[in-house]
Amino acid sequence: MAEHKRELDIAVIGAGVLGLSTTEALLRRGANVKCFDGRRPGSGQSGGLSRTFRHRHDDPHIVDLAARGLAGYREWERRSGVEMVGKEGCAYLGTTPADTTGLKTHQVPHHYAPAADRAEVFGALGPIDGPLLVDPTAGALRVNHVIETLTGWVGDHIIANDIHSLLVLDNGKVEFQTADAIYHARHVVLCAGVDTPRLAARLGWDIPLDCALHARPHYRIREELRGAPTPCWVDKSGQFGEMVYGSVIPYTDQYVLGLIGDGVDVPFDARGALTGEEGMEDHVRRVTGYVERALPGLIPEPIGVRVCIMSKLPAGSDALRAWHAPGVTAIAGHNLFKFAPELGELLADSAVQDRLPADLELAGARALGAA
Repeated sequence: MAEHKRELDIAVIGAGVLGLSTTEALLRRGANVKCFDGRRPGSGQSGGLSRTFRHRHDDPHIVDLAARGLAGYREWERRSGVEMVGKEGCAYLGTTPADTTGLKTHQVPHHYAPAADRAEVFGALGPIDGPLLVDPTAGALRVNHVIETLTGWVGDHIIANDIHSLLVLDNGKVEFQTADAIYHARHVVLCAGVDTPRLAARLGWDIPLDCALHARPHYRIREELRGAPTPCWVDKSGQFGEMVYGSVIPYTDQYVLGLIGDGVDVPFDARGALTGEEGMEDHVRRVTGYVERALPGLIPEPIGVRVCIMSKLPAGSDALRAWHAPGVTAIAGHNLFKFAPELGELLADSAVQDRLPADLELAGARALGAA
């Protein structure tokens, strides 16, 4: 074959946490696989210093995926000797009994703490109205540790090139192009984040992924409270004027927060231009106002902000879905970092077997409201 034409069994497009975990799972299966991304691994939507690992989701099936994701992280920790999910736990304010359905179904440890014990759960938290739901085996993800470990395991199977387009050939193979070569693969796995709809469109898939910018300012923990409990945080109560989520930035005295709900992201169009007049600074001010009212243990002055690209399916922020056709699997959704070990295994199975595993079919059906 000419030098510009290259054959391989499986290609993974995207070297974020899902692409890396899928590639690593395929390598353990003995596959001839390469992972393609023009950026440094983990520098796209998987970037940053912290994520929340939590079990609680509205869909019990997603709770199960999260529990299996945690088991996968613990196995990665065992193999690498590196901490990946902290022991901080997660606390929720404003839950109802229905919010624990999935936790109960899958026997995930949880309990309620009375409002009077708030400081024993979250040292920075001020007076609250109502109990706290505690997910004790949740915690802050050590993002850098995860990405660095996976990158080391995958090694020279990463190709530092972007993909121009995909095409399924008459012989069933998938052709794609980089700046340096034309590749033919038996199967392609699309884990390309915001670029997934563009690449999938040539296959006839209309992936309804809404993308927007999201501000996550971070704040210092007051010196007298350093060492106090700092769980991940979800407040949907509305008691303090905003609904928020947050987590400690591991190995620092800093805590990061973001807004939850409608209108908390700034949409942009296909050209990357903001579609409204509202800027990100307004969102930072709203979070800071929440800190002043609800979290007196934090100094209400942002010391930095990460502006993330959020990609969500119409079913909501916890929805995920995979698409499959002979030769191609794609995945899209939001808040997928916590599931990475389990999703990597499922996507690897899809590539090897050329069919969608039942767990991904079920998640996709629920995301569409079909189950």
